[in-house]
Amino acid sequence: MSTNETPIALSTERLAGAQQPLEKATTLPAAAFTDPAVYEIETSRIFEREWLCAGRADQIPEPGDYFTLDLLDEKLVVVRGRDGVVRALSRACRHRAAEVVKGEGNTRSFQCPYHAWTYGLDGRLVGAPLMGGAEGFDKERCRLPEIRSEIWEGWIFVNFDADAPPLGPRLAPLSKVLANYAMSDMVAVATATFDSPFNWKVLVDNFMEAYHHIAIHRDTFEPIFPAELSHTPDNEGPYSLLIMPAREEVEDPMVGLPRSGTLDPDEEGRLLAAVVYPFHLFAPTAESLAWYQLLPHGHDRFTLRIYSCFPKATLDDPAYQEAVEGVKALTKVVHHQDIEACEATWAGLGARSFESGRLCPLEKPIWQFNQWWIERMLGPK
Repeated sequence: MSTNETPIALSTERLAGAQQPLEKATTLPAAAFTDPAVYEIETSRIFEREWLCAGRADQIPEPGDYFTLDLLDEKLVVVRGRDGVVRALSRACRHRAAEVVKGEGNTRSFQCPYHAWTYGLDGRLVGAPLMGGAEGFDKERCRLPEIRSEIWEGWIFVNFDADAPPLGPRLAPLSKVLANYAMSDMVAVATATFDSPFNWKVLVDNFMEAYHHIAIHRDTFEPIFPAELSHTPDNEGPYSLLIMPAREEVEDPMVGLPRSGTLDPDEEGRLLAAVVYPFHLFAPTAESLAWYQLLPHGHDRFTLRIYSCFPKATLDDPAYQEAVEGVKALTKVVHHQDIEACEATWAGLGARSFESGRLCPLEKPIWQFNQWWIERMLGPK
């Protein structure tokens, strides 16, 4: 289906329930998750226009440090230059498209393994052997394309739309709320990678509500962060924030780790979950930060990389390593429980008899996201 055509999932009738006030609202229609044509439109109207997280600045702390990833069929290398500037570049050689680098590491330059074309860390072509006889070839005008990038709270975001507004000002209200968590000072540690055979919005919805604690997380989160105490403030930008206070009588689940940042008394002992639309998911506490990186591949599959983030002093101190490993282990246990929920949802969304469901007031972040999603999907082509 052409993206100029409108799938039935985006019809006024199908979306009417999701656009009601929260107290009356339903979920998005099932086809919004299961229809490949909807994903095509998401790609053109959302993914190609919004800021997407590529990684964290702490993953490339020194000049010459780099990592690679594939995002929307673009082969990217994110590198810190000799000038200290972080850049996101295409890693497809400008000669015959071979990848000039893979994986991660530290380098002084990128050299294509095919014909030894060499590029500086800023993307400039600095060497092209035996091209002297190529009439009109201008080495100065041949460079690895740079994709727009911006750093927010330690994360590196990229945007394929040259006209998109900057991200930072749009997230200023969220930055203010999260200022005491000192997230930009955290260091990411890879925890687990999952091939996720369901729609990306299923995980976003699951991550952003505590209602499911009463069943899926009855033995992990519910005893500590009960669903009934969770609440969500109104949002002032492209994000949602879920606040999950802990029961006063329970022990700190992160006991054994030093506090980070300078939290106010009302910020102590609670878990937050946030999404920067469309799918940048993270959950800060007083001691650590969980980050879920989603890399969609289609309407029915994405790669999920989970990172646990800690202050550098925590990671460098051997006294805290057992506690760090405990946090990583708990994060994996919780997500395995979430996989069960997400796969059950994905199976049910394919049922012929299911159209949409009624939202619980505790699912306000889903309702907030749905309003943003609908606006983008029905917006300019």
